[in-house]
Amino acid sequence: MDPFTIQDADVVDVRMDGHRVWSARVPYAEDGVIALDWPKALRSRLSGATSLTIADSATGRELDAREIRFGRSRQRLELTDARGRWLAMTKWNRLGPVLEGRDEEIGRQLLESARRLVDDLQAGDYEVYIVGGTLLGIVRDGGLMPHDDDVDLAFYCRAENPIDVGLTSYKMERSLQRRGYTVVRHSLAHLEIEFFNDAGEPDHYVDIFTGFFHEGLYCQPFALRGPEVSESDLVPVRPYTVDGIELPGPAVPEAWLGYAYGEGWRVPDPTFKFETPRPTRRRFEAWFGVFNSGRVYWDKSYLENEDSRGFGDARRPIRMFLRNVPPDARILDLGCGDGRWSVELAKSGHSVTAVDYSHEALRLARAHDDEGLVDFRYLNVNDSASLLEFGARMLGTGDEWFVFAHHSVQALPKAGRRGLYRFLELVLRGQGFAEIISDSTFSKHYEHGRPSTWHLPTEWLEDEIQDCSLALNTLRQGWRIDTGQVRRVETVRIAAGGRSTSNRRENS
Repeated sequence: MDPFTIQDADVVDVRMDGHRVWSARVPYAEDGVIALDWPKALRSRLSGATSLTIADSATGRELDAREIRFGRSRQRLELTDARGRWLAMTKWNRLGPVLEGRDEEIGRQLLESARRLVDDLQAGDYEVYIVGGTLLGIVRDGGLMPHDDDVDLAFYCRAENPIDVGLTSYKMERSLQRRGYTVVRHSLAHLEIEFFNDAGEPDHYVDIFTGFFHEGLYCQPFALRGPEVSESDLVPVRPYTVDGIELPGPAVPEAWLGYAYGEGWRVPDPTFKFETPRPTRRRFEAWFGVFNSGRVYWDKSYLENEDSRGFGDARRPIRMFLRNVPPDARILDLGCGDGRWSVELAKSGHSVTAVDYSHEALRLARAHDDEGLVDFRYLNVNDSASLLEFGARMLGTGDEWFVFAHHSVQALPKAGRRGLYRFLELVLRGQGFAEIISDSTFSKHYEHGRPSTWHLPTEWLEDEIQDCSLALNTLRQGWRIDTGQVRRVETVRIAAGGRSTSNRRENS
């Protein structure tokens, strides 16, 4: 393939059949050649024919265009997810749906959802203002940026103590839930409000960040902490109108934009990424936690593959699990994924509640359950407060519970697993037990963004559970084929009891 022409451009947009799929900063030429490497997430999807266009991001000027073909396929290259939405490289360096290339109404729906949310927040006396890419696009360009995917809001919290900041956020969450909103908690200082289309599919979302002052510094987790913004820069808010919809913005938007994006914020740069200083990140994570670890990768996995079969057939593990479950038992499928195994459990005559923190997974799960056998619910195991609240409701049933966790606990960070042990101490009563099935060996093809390559050695569980009032028994050892590699799969049973562990292993 002849090289493409890139002249006098600092940042270029790469378009396929008219859709922007990637923006890249032009590097210096080496030996007269400018080389741009395809991002890994995009490179794996390049198969088929397309009209490839290179344009200057700042001016839109077309630099080069031609018909090309990747690989041997003669099909048109469609860079879409399982729901047919065009994908582009996002600011998080992964493929995801953005406003550009979607239904023209999505931007309007996003603004209307944000306006309704703002009305309800203001009714609760929360001082709300747009921030992030939303503020940048509206102030600089007069509208939402085409490569954005949400609306960013922040509210000014008058508390300074991080504990009080978190309590204020929980108060806000409960208020929004009472009004019917679906709330996803990223941390004690960051909420995401999910909106669904008529088919019940996740459609768009609005982020709500918490802004507050601590020791004279303006803080807005997850990324911003510094002296550049004052209270008078934020409130009282000022109105901005986009497509006839009014949203509140900070009193001096230039101060916030310069603080977040630097003094060059007026020049479009779709390659911009927040670089959070390590001390800031560690401070915020220590104060407010991280409850959303891994969720985006599960969403992406279900949008690409639409099933849980990447972890092997669970019918035999289900039969083994049910051997010691009494008739008409209450079963919790912890991390149910696409729900196919939840339905298998329910068909055995038990009452099954299945939980997951991926709305994309729950969308598929409800579609698989055409007989309505399973009670599917959203639950984020990483959020200890929500997890223990859910456990209290389980205890309120008066039933013994049996927990089935098929390749889900290995997706939890260490902090999430600690919360899970507290949950199991709470809910496991009488004959109740939890069976956890995990890949115990490291994948040779490990990728941070691919859940099927994650692992959880049984030794980690044994060490971590030592200080809990739980007994762990290693039941079985088996194997599965993962991308040409044989990986060991181990099943452990956890029950209420002493702190000792026994290691009885059976091959399966």
